[in-house]
Formats: sequence, structure tokens, C-alpha cells
Amino acid sequence: MADLDGSGIPVDLGAGVTLVAPGLLGTAERAPELLGGRADEEPPATPALSDALARAGLEQVHGVQIAAVEVPAVGTDVRGPHDEGLLLLQVPDLGPDSPQVLLQVDEEGIATWHFPQSATTPGALEFSVPREVATEPVDGTSDDRGLAAAIGRKLLSVLVFPALEQGVGVLARVLAGRYEKSSRPYRLRTFAPGETRTPGAGDLAARGWDGIDGRALLFVHGTFATSHGTFSGLSDDVVGQLWHAYDGRVLAFDHPSLSVTPQDNATQLFAMIPPERKLDVDIVSHSRGGLVARAIADAAAAPGSPLQVRSTVFVAAPNAGTPLADDAHIKAFIDRMTTMLNLIPDGPFSLPADILSGVLDVVKILAAGAVEGLPGLRAMDPTDPGLKTLGGAAGPDVARYAIDTEFEPTGSLLSLTRVKDAAVDLVFGQKANDLVVPTDGAAGAAGLPGFPVPPERRLAFGRSSTVWHCSFFSQPQTADRLRQWCRPDQG
Repeated sequence: MADLDGSGIPVDLGAGVTLVAPGLLGTAERAPELLGGRADEEPPATPALSDALARAGLEQVHGVQIAAVEVPAVGTDVRGPHDEGLLLLQVPDLGPDSPQVLLQVDEEGIATWHFPQSATTPGALEFSVPREVATEPVDGTSDDRGLAAAIGRKLLSVLVFPALEQGVGVLARVLAGRYEKSSRPYRLRTFAPGETRTPGAGDLAARGWDGIDGRALLFVHGTFATSHGTFSGLSDDVVGQLWHAYDGRVLAFDHPSLSVTPQDNATQLFAMIPPERKLDVDIVSHSRGGLVARAIADAAAAPGSPLQVRSTVFVAAPNAGTPLADDAHIKAFIDRMTTMLNLIPDGPFSLPADILSGVLDVVKILAAGAVEGLPGLRAMDPTDPGLKTLGGAAGPDVARYAIDTEFEPTGSLLSLTRVKDAAVDLVFGQKANDLVVPTDGAAGAAGLPGFPVPPERRLAFGRSSTVWHCSFFSQPQTADRLRQWCRPDQG
């Protein structure tokens, strides 16, 4: 353990790790098992986060725990970056085949990702991290867990992963495509009771298309996600009722969401349907899946299409985009999703683990130094001109429904909006949102083809401390509306 005296003098923490922390008075120590916790303490990382990091090949090589208060910086050794309220962590460079990233969790449980920069010391990497100490503690509850239990100290975890290839000069979409080819392949599957939480169950390429013709229900997931993760909140009873209503013609479309556009997703879906089949589908979409649904409706309007769209349910869809998807806010996006996994208790709030694995793919892409944006995310940028015309070819015959919420955090989740550099404050300002997309994105989107959705076809949870972007399908009200809206005898 090393003392921090408020100066900008480098502190040697051992194993080639040094810390420069002007303005912090307290202690810093290496904690090799930081993410896994210690035997005598609450583990600072949730099992879900630890498991996702392991699956993604992200392994902690250095952990630093800082316990300090903020004081005016003293001495004459303060370097320029610290004038901006930063501390510097320097670690050994493991070479181009072993890129490193840093995950910080601050006093209020906010998780942020940081990427290395050139160091003044040969053979080293340097991370710049905000040094500000929270002055207003957030009261949690006994149900708060994981990294939220670490409130009161900064946790810095340096993680390493095997490089897929040298990223500098490589398009982000290329790297994303390679990650998604293995983790998010295209698949059209049946979605029967007992299958909805099982990866790859009911694959039509293996099962065959017997009985799949006529009116059908199609589930379409969102960004980073999978069908079995997104819709796992629906009970087997609800899925069974929908399965019975559609006489076994309930499908789900698994697809990549980073490396390709919604139009590309739709094109691939149509390529997977045998030409002799004719499907009239009702679509239940979540998040970016709403844009895919609109692209499907456009493609279905072409003469001779094997698929027709009868209705679409937009759940938390960014129909007018989300600020988190523009290139300037990608890091805020992944910070937000990582934070939510650890601040939100188990239950209806929980972030599906499959979403976190997609988030970690983006972390690795950014760490690799890849250039250019991700087309799958850029499609949700509010400035993308494609949003204004997507779905326009479908015409007025497609019935549209919407489900949305305005999330109001309580307890430890208040840190999401209380900390001055919290992503939701910087990105959304005062605009109502569900922590990922604007509240009015699903139903509002005034001026877009087919919008706004009429009030009688909208379920608005309003201000809620229990419903956020990833928790809709565990809500009884959502299940009730799906049973009401998704009926083959309608339309």
C-alpha cells in the first residue's frame, strides 16, 4: 500500500505499475483479485460481469484500489493533463498482440472504460482517468449489489485480451463483423415454449419449414442482443398462448447489429425464406429491432415478396434515433450499459448478459484502435437521413403499436443522473428517456412514415422507477398488450 500526499509525484505500486494522483490524499494499492473480490468482502464485480469478461477473453492483469479524498494539488511536479482533473496510471506494455483497456468504477458505482495512450516511459502504456471524488454519497439499499458495493473507493482494473488483428487503420465494421460472425450469426428460428431462453433452439435451417406458412409472429431483438436474451422475460405461459394463437408459427430473427445496417439485416432475412413460402407476419421488435422491422416492411412492399408485414409492435424503439448512437457518444453508450449491469439489482431491472457481451465486443474494437464508425449503431444516429424514410414503402396498411417508459432512478441508481459527467446527463439533457433511447422514440417520431402511433395503440408506462430500456418484457402490462395486439385474426 502506498500513500497519496496530494502531489503529482509518481507513486510506485509494484509490478511496473505507477500512479500519478495530484489532488488526492489517501492510499493506493494493487489488488490482483479486484474483479473477483476477496474472501472477506463483498465481491466488487457481479457474477454476470465476471462471466461476460471471461467469455470475451478479457482478463485482469492489474487491479488498483484507491481510497482518497480530494484536496488542492500541491508541489511543482503536476503535469499538464492533471490540470484537467486527471490521474495517470502507467502499466507495462504487453505488445500489439495483447491490447489493454482500463475499467474504472468510481465512488458512486459509475463504470467507465478508458483506452491507453502513449507513455513517456519506454515500454509502458498510460491511462488517464478522472480523479474527482464524489462529495455527495448515494444511499443504496440492501438489494444493491456488485460494483455498487464498492461505493467510497475507486477501482481501476486493467484488462488484457488477445488481439484479433492489428486494429490501427482497420475499419471498425470489419472487426465487428468478425466478432459477430461467431457470436451473433444470422439465424431464423422457431420460438416455442421452452425454446425462448435457449441459444440456437429451433433453427429453421436444421428443423425445416414444415408447417411454417401463412400468418406468423416474428420477434426481432435490438443492439448487442439475441432473441433468447431480449425476450427471456416473457413467461412460458405467455409464449405458449402466443404459440397457440398462431398455431405454432412463432419465429425469432437473430442477427448482427453492429457491423451491418437494418436494411442489410432485412435483406438477409428475406434470403433465408424459401421462395415457395408465403408469410404474413406481425412483428414484435425491441430497440434497434424497430428499425429492422421498418426495413423488413420496406422490403416486403416489393412485388412478389414472400413476406408481408401486417403489424409491428415497437418496444423502446429509437424510431427517431438516439444520441447515444452517434460516433461521439459510443463510449458513453458502452459506459452506460456496463454501469447498469452492476447498479441494477437482480430481477425485472436486470440487463441481459448477452447485451453485455456485445458491449465488450465494442470495447475491444475501440481498444484495437479501429477507425470509422459502426454502421449498425450509426443507423440509430438522430442525424442519419435514412431514419426519415425507413418504412415509408410499407404504406398505411401496416398497423403500428408502441410501448415506452420514462425511467426515474431511485436509490443507488440516482448516481446515474447525479454525477456531473454521467452519460445520461451529457447526452439526453432534460429530455425524457429510458436510459438508452428517448421516451417518445417508439410512438412519437412525428413526421416519419406511419408516425406518430395513435394513443389507443400505445402502452406508456410514464415515469417509472421499475421499467427501463431492458426490462419491458418482464412486465405484466407488456404481456397483456402482446396478447391483445398479436392476434392472427386481426388485420
